[in-house]
Amino acid sequence: MKDTLDCDVIVVGAGGAALAAALSAHGEGARVLVLEKAPQEMRGGNCRFIGGGTQFWHKGLSEILQFLPDLTEEEAQSMIVPENSADAWYNKIMEVTEERADPKLAEVLVTESNPTLRWLMDQGLRLELDADQAVREGAKLRWKPQGVVVRARGGGRGLSDSLFAIAEKKGVEILYATKAVKLLCDSRGRVGGVTAQDKDGFRDIKSKAVVLACGGFESNREWRARYLGPGWDLVRPKGTRFNTGDGLRMALEIGAQPAGHWSGCNALAIDYQVSRVPEGEDIAGSHTADDPKRIDYNYGVQVNANGVRFLDEGADFRTFIYAKYGALLLPQPGAMAWQIFDARVIHLLEEGYRKGSPVMANSIKELAEKLDMPALTNTLNEFNAAVQENVPMNYAIRDGRGTVGITPPKSNWAQKIDEPPFLACAVGCGLNFTFGGIKINTRAQVLDTEGDAIPGLYAAGELVGGIWHKSWTGGGGVALNYVFGRIAGANAAA
Repeated sequence: MKDTLDCDVIVVGAGGAALAAALSAHGEGARVLVLEKAPQEMRGGNCRFIGGGTQFWHKGLSEILQFLPDLTEEEAQSMIVPENSADAWYNKIMEVTEERADPKLAEVLVTESNPTLRWLMDQGLRLELDADQAVREGAKLRWKPQGVVVRARGGGRGLSDSLFAIAEKKGVEILYATKAVKLLCDSRGRVGGVTAQDKDGFRDIKSKAVVLACGGFESNREWRARYLGPGWDLVRPKGTRFNTGDGLRMALEIGAQPAGHWSGCNALAIDYQVSRVPEGEDIAGSHTADDPKRIDYNYGVQVNANGVRFLDEGADFRTFIYAKYGALLLPQPGAMAWQIFDARVIHLLEEGYRKGSPVMANSIKELAEKLDMPALTNTLNEFNAAVQENVPMNYAIRDGRGTVGITPPKSNWAQKIDEPPFLACAVGCGLNFTFGGIKINTRAQVLDTEGDAIPGLYAAGELVGGIWHKSWTGGGGVALNYVFGRIAGANAAA
């Protein structure tokens, strides 16, 4: 390891938030050093495991086209994109977090999302259309309210590769297989560097400021059991195996204030076989043919191993419920469930559903036999009888087409499951990232337990607590990385 004593800003981590911070600090004239715990071939944190789509406020299609300069006129004419106002997104954040989101941080996240995405494009990031949350209306695609419309070109891996390429071109120095283990503080409590470890041992690296952007603790078995609760030590992290809470630990050791939902996380349904892959082995990221996520609840029903429904598959659009629905799998028999669809909707499912090992059948009776689930026939018959067929079906809005007389209900998009062939997909719980973190102010300064800023210390990304509680808004995590990464880098450089 080079003893880099002349850098201005150290950025700990190398995911989306970290690289945004590094680019921001570099743009302010700072000499930046990025410390990446992973080896180069596994770099990028959770960034390379995500879809790469981001939420941001916009005025509708006319403004969206400004972010997609390569879109053809024909493609533009086929799109219906409703406005996503700052107020609407802010209100949605408050709704899904049950009013627990820090209002000041949420306001900064929302208001700065649009200009920050433009700034990233100025840096060299290229975007593409994200059709995952659009529904077809004849020859057109309509996006849902607060839907993600754009993503980084190439998805999460494309986002990661692009940010690294931009940083390297600008001369940002990156040390791989180098983890920060301790924050260096002077006698007045100002952070002035880190103790880092690589294959050659430990070395103190001094700087004028440090930005922590190295993720949460989802890949730390002991912390998962301690903070999330019993059974979470057995849950499979979907992303990088290097997010073990190092930044949180270092900050807490010098008196940083814990914040957010420490017993909560972004957990989702993933392919059951993938959920059984031993921890420590990487699994494929999003937007690939073998994407493990299985979150198309809206189109069907979900039953446990005994054939019993246990959640409202139509409570909201999938992007607002999947992060809390993954945890509901753990108390079920075998910590798994089956998602069931019929011929009406199979073509609407994400490509991943046709990979893995789905079970197909030509009748409900046959499906129940293949799954060794006698109660399934009665469950589906009761569900079908409860569907309000007099209410029009519309996947582009919360259509109010629900069920009556059954518990739990399906609040929207309820449709009989009676047209063969039938598809069943086994799912288990996967873990994206943890919600608990450290408290920051709107300048991304880390606050101590008395509420004062710790001089020289900034934070961004998944280790920031205070935004997400219970659930989140899809694409909001990427926006959080961008926005507070940019703010942290600029203020650390100053």
